[in-house]
Amino acid sequence: MGELAERLDNIRVRASAPGMDIHAELRNRTEFSLSFGESVYEFADERALERALASMARLLYAGWQRQYQDAISEANLDTEPRDQHDSDFQAECRAVESYGESSDGRFALSAVGMDEFTARIKRGSLRELREDEFAERVSEGATRLVRDYQARTTELKLRYYG
Repeated sequence: MGELAERLDNIRVRASAPGMDIHAELRNRTEFSLSFGESVYEFADERALERALASMARLLYAGWQRQYQDAISEANLDTEPRDQHDSDFQAECRAVESYGESSDGRFALSAVGMDEFTARIKRGSLRELREDEFAERVSEGATRLVRDYQARTTELKLRYYG
């Protein structure tokens, strides 16, 4: 399993916001970075940016899942449910609600089953924070979301499989 864990740790996924020059990267399972094209941040609207960040979260997770499934397949592991117990476990994982917020509360990201993402930006944050400060808040919130999801699914695994 050491090789598989290393391969999963090395997954790197990049995504761009549809229709906006904003880019994000996920690496080492929980590390995020965010960058804006020239002058994008200065003219960004908080509501549009929330939608873009939620969309990028979906794209990042979908990309991570594809690479995860490739790694699982190459390791000849079977993750398909074998019985109703396994199906129930997977259904509960898809329903897990997770949340991550920056330490200052300016940015929050929530998800249901890591499929439905919602981003929230505290009003005025884009004008009060420099681009790099805002990007750090987003990265912090996203990292906390993933860690929350991991903790909740670990609890489910223990409940279902001991």
